[in-house]
Amino acid sequence: MKIYCCHTPAHKILFENIFKPSLPAGFQLVTHEVRLSGAGDFLSPEFLACIRRKVDLILESLEKNRGELLVWSDVDIEFYGDCVSDLAGLIGSSGHAILFQRETRDLPDINCGFFVCRAGTEVEDFFRAVVSGLEDAPDLNEQAVINRLLAAGHLKGRWGYLPFRYYARTAGWPPGRDLLLYHANETGGKDALKRKMDQFRRYQKYRQSGLVGQWLIAFEVLAERGWDGVFSAGRRRFLRLMGWNVER
Repeated sequence: MKIYCCHTPAHKILFENIFKPSLPAGFQLVTHEVRLSGAGDFLSPEFLACIRRKVDLILESLEKNRGELLVWSDVDIEFYGDCVSDLAGLIGSSGHAILFQRETRDLPDINCGFFVCRAGTEVEDFFRAVVSGLEDAPDLNEQAVINRLLAAGHLKGRWGYLPFRYYARTAGWPPGRDLLLYHANETGGKDALKRKMDQFRRYQKYRQSGLVGQWLIAFEVLAERGWDGVFSAGRRRFLRLMGWNVER
């Protein structure tokens, strides 16, 4: 199964030190370096430029691999097991054309930093709609546009979610210990690269710890970020509506 990714020079360290060394052997890696300067922090000009190039590359990959299963992945992801057969089984049994990582445990939003799909006309047409959406909203990233399109009924009945063993940090803390991958997202603002690396170190420590060690790590997260660092994005939104202060 082919797995595609792209990154800027600023995130090459993630690709070389985290993503590539952990990549399961069953994947055939296809990578693109997008030559843009800057730190690549979330929603920065270079981030948005890279996102637009990424969507163009997604379309190219779909056109080249019609009928085949393929994966698109961000490079701020570390793998912990051979997920190739798992992904093939999941999409085969689901009857869907595409399965996305979940953004959170309690909202319908997807995270497009990792998805598996069967390349074909309907997925191509969907990503052409994503291109149009980005043209209409130049300040948005592709994930915001994709969630808008799915909510509006695009790909109705033909898309679904990957299980939480394909984990994104926005799903809250703690994660499971049986993950197949960890996506170090939720790093908006400055110093995103450092915070991503810190996330990987913390999760590795969590995986290797006993129950007491896991609780200590949970308290570290709480001390650093308050309940905002523990609850998932959807639960934080609910608690704010209820009048709770979950920010530090």
